[in-house]
Amino acid sequence: MAERQSNLSRRTLLSGAVAVPVAGTIALAGPPVAASSHGPASVLLQRRNWLTRRMEVLEREFSARVGLFAVDGPTGAKFGHRADERFAMCSTFKVYAAAAVLQRASEGLADLSRGIRIDPADVVVNSLECADFAGSTLPLKWFCKVALTHSDNSAGNQLLRELGGPAAIGTYARSLGDTESRLDRWEPELNNAERGDPRDTSTPRALAHGYRKLLLGDALSPLVQAQMTGWMLANGTSGQRMWAGLPDGWTSADKTGAGLFGTVNDVGVVRNPAGEPLVLSILTDTASGAADTPGSNELVAAITRAVTSGK
Repeated sequence: MAERQSNLSRRTLLSGAVAVPVAGTIALAGPPVAASSHGPASVLLQRRNWLTRRMEVLEREFSARVGLFAVDGPTGAKFGHRADERFAMCSTFKVYAAAAVLQRASEGLADLSRGIRIDPADVVVNSLECADFAGSTLPLKWFCKVALTHSDNSAGNQLLRELGGPAAIGTYARSLGDTESRLDRWEPELNNAERGDPRDTSTPRALAHGYRKLLLGDALSPLVQAQMTGWMLANGTSGQRMWAGLPDGWTSADKTGAGLFGTVNDVGVVRNPAGEPLVLSILTDTASGAADTPGSNELVAAITRAVTSGK
């Protein structure tokens, strides 16, 4: 994981949420099962009680609300904590947006080579890729790529335009069996994460099932699925989040998100050295209720570590 973090680009460093130092960490006895001796499915089942306690401890340590849903790719063995509570989606929506555009292209309904001019007036915050190429004309496929690899907000907005607006994300989610995810606003307003506001929200369980269908299921053609996975493996915004919590030899094809009220998310498919997949949906926000509370990358890393390493 150190190599992954040391190679973070300027864009990665600027786009990550700020980790919150934590004092007075509460000690917790380790789980009864060693992660290294079991596949993801059996580990989830045998570690269930310990994971519940660990999530409660992390919520106290970080003064946060933790939403988690982990599901073993092949067997469907699962674990959840606040799995059906609503959290702001933030940039995790970009996986649905890119998949929908790529699927349309595979059906002959969109042309990934079509040039799109980046209007400087349309470049919003946290759009370093589009800002670098403002005034240039680039293919639609490039917008899909940088939305996933750099979480570029203007690229995300361009994908929404291709699909007919934010509401198209909810429609696409329903086609995957995700009945909860909805998008109502554009970047960057969709990251406001107002408490009690259902706009632009999802649940850990819903996103996990949607991502599982896209990256491990049959919702996409093999070629499109491979393209999505490749871009998500190259995600440059996860180095201090899910990637930082993985044991040596594990990989992650994931998508991050961050917003107000301490919102820090990471959702994707992690694989152990044997290649066994585990879908992880981690959505977090502050318990303080203050909009300007900074989010914590370390909390997401700690949740990942608990699920995959039992630490």
